[in-house]
Amino acid sequence: MNKILKTSTFSLGLAILLNVAGANAQQAKSFSLKGELTGVKDGDKILLIRNIDQNTSDTLSQTIKGGKFVLKGVVNNGAEFFSIRVENKRIRYNAFLDNSNMSIKANADDLSQSVITGSAAHTEYLKFSDAMAPLTNTMRALNKEYGEAKNASNSEKMAAISQQFDEIEGEQTKVTANFIRNNPDSYYTPYLILKGDVEPTATLPIYNALSVVVKKSTYGIQLKARLDALASVAIGVKAPNFSAQTPEGTTLSLNEVVAKGKYTLIDFWASWCAPCRQENPNLVAAYEKFHDKGLNVLGVSLDKPTAAAAWKKAIADDKLTWYQISDLQYWQSPMVKLYAVRGIPHSVLVDANGIIVAKDLRGKALHDKLAELLK
Repeated sequence: MNKILKTSTFSLGLAILLNVAGANAQQAKSFSLKGELTGVKDGDKILLIRNIDQNTSDTLSQTIKGGKFVLKGVVNNGAEFFSIRVENKRIRYNAFLDNSNMSIKANADDLSQSVITGSAAHTEYLKFSDAMAPLTNTMRALNKEYGEAKNASNSEKMAAISQQFDEIEGEQTKVTANFIRNNPDSYYTPYLILKGDVEPTATLPIYNALSVVVKKSTYGIQLKARLDALASVAIGVKAPNFSAQTPEGTTLSLNEVVAKGKYTLIDFWASWCAPCRQENPNLVAAYEKFHDKGLNVLGVSLDKPTAAAAWKKAIADDKLTWYQISDLQYWQSPMVKLYAVRGIPHSVLVDANGIIVAKDLRGKALHDKLAELLK
């Protein structure tokens, strides 16, 4: 969401372990991160940063001497992601750290090549990352090709690339699902679940299979909170009603749109959202194919207060001929909270009674589901 982080000095989540000799038996287990860096000089500072939320973070720092440092602290709940960087240098390295004795070797000018040993949690993170890397690299290349095709107004090439996107996303889903299924005792597993499409109907059994220790970890706790937030918009539940302004300035509600067809797709998107714009041609094709059979679409834009013109231009440029509303409140929109939206594009399919029947249908999956429902 591009918000600037406000940094507090090592509060809440970490505690500097000074006077270790005086620590008592009740003190929490700690971590130690011993570093050897090239590309630094004496007096430079190493920073270990844990993001608490979009606005705040904890930072542990130490002055580097002779290219070496030792950071000590506590991870309160199992394992968490931290950013490691040298002050006044741009490149960071993301590390999934636990309460272990760890070592890092790196060049401060390219921390992306850092090597961390001693952390079981970080090793699990790297194992997953290595499995996903070929797919991630292909996706980056396709993103570049899609941008070039769009600039050239090559709709045929854009459609072909979109289909490739869908295929790669399917492979990424398989890699992720395999890790989650095979690692119920890993602190990284609830983090991975949170990154995907959390849906109570499907996700609750997976959460229940996690070990007790993992459930009590930082990301285990966040996953439970996410499941609780989604309970009111789960598949099988009646979709909560909402309303906002159309581009013409009239008020339109979800219930009004639902009453006009057999199925309604609520499409959360925005003019600034590249993945949304990439998916729009597929959504246009689905609407043209199924509208006469009873499909309606309600676009819900998360554009900013100053972006009314950009919102309307995107509707025209992408040829979105269905219902559109927005309160132009960006991520502060009450509709975001009501539907527990964390990222876009995000879609919710409801039937004629307003009951949620599916979520996040994109690409071929959207066409297949609509073909099944609207025979």
